[in-house]
Amino acid sequence: LTRSVTLFSTTPSVHFFLQSKLFSKMVLQISLVDLKKENRRRGKELKYNESRWIYDPYNVYVDEHRILTVVTGNYKTVTKWIKEVQNTAPNSKHGCIFVTICVERDPEMSGHHWEIKDGEDYPYDLLQVCTGSHCLLYRLPFPKYDDDPIPKAMKDFFADPRVMVIGMKMRRIMNRLDADFDIKFANPVDINILAELGLQRHDLDLRHYDLNRLSMTVLGKYWDVIRPEKPIAWFPQEARWWRDPMNPEKIKYATVDPYLCFMVSSKILDGMDDTWYPEDFEDFLDKKKKKKSKSKNKRKKKF
Repeated sequence: LTRSVTLFSTTPSVHFFLQSKLFSKMVLQISLVDLKKENRRRGKELKYNESRWIYDPYNVYVDEHRILTVVTGNYKTVTKWIKEVQNTAPNSKHGCIFVTICVERDPEMSGHHWEIKDGEDYPYDLLQVCTGSHCLLYRLPFPKYDDDPIPKAMKDFFADPRVMVIGMKMRRIMNRLDADFDIKFANPVDINILAELGLQRHDLDLRHYDLNRLSMTVLGKYWDVIRPEKPIAWFPQEARWWRDPMNPEKIKYATVDPYLCFMVSSKILDGMDDTWYPEDFEDFLDKKKKKKSKSKNKRKKKF
């Protein structure tokens, strides 16, 4: 006697629930906790916006991993954050401190850069720096309004030969940060070229992978991020951008990008030996390869 056993109900609601659970396991789950609101709820009112320290703290969760994110445009807060990173022990087996960076422009801010001609890119508005468990979202100042707006500690940090800075499209980033803010990098590394060298997967076009595709290739297929279809407004309508908090949704994804860069870079670096570091970091920047020109007047071989 045989019996047919129905393992799952065929009702649409159950099917939808099962598909949702399966889908949620295939992508990274991102959430955020506003620590200011959380402390108020617990009756712990901390002085985040004193005259010396102005910042907004958040816990951003990527699945179960917690990242302490600090959003600020304050000179002293950035200096303190950078110095704490600089005083830590090397976080790679190659004996260096490595961080990952991303940059973004706020589309709503384009009209404030009156000195930029039509068709030209205006300066970056946000610099994201990640160390794995900590992330700094630095709201960059207007470069034309201050002779030296960037904290000296940040400039010294990026110019330190012991610090390796990894990101996507690094040549473009470093050229623009140098031109607008006089930020120079001692050891910049393009993550796509690092992946190309470290993975040795000549069957893949790793140099042209975007961040999501690179993450899934290096870390696994579940390291996928579903991003909003429409651009996220950085600030609420009628907000005062120079003092109002940034949109929490924007903070989530602005944290995730450098975090993914960090995890990908860490995985690749752990699998590489010491023969590549240190060497000419110019080899790790995205640049067009010059083709060797062949001389037309070749000397004929004599027999």
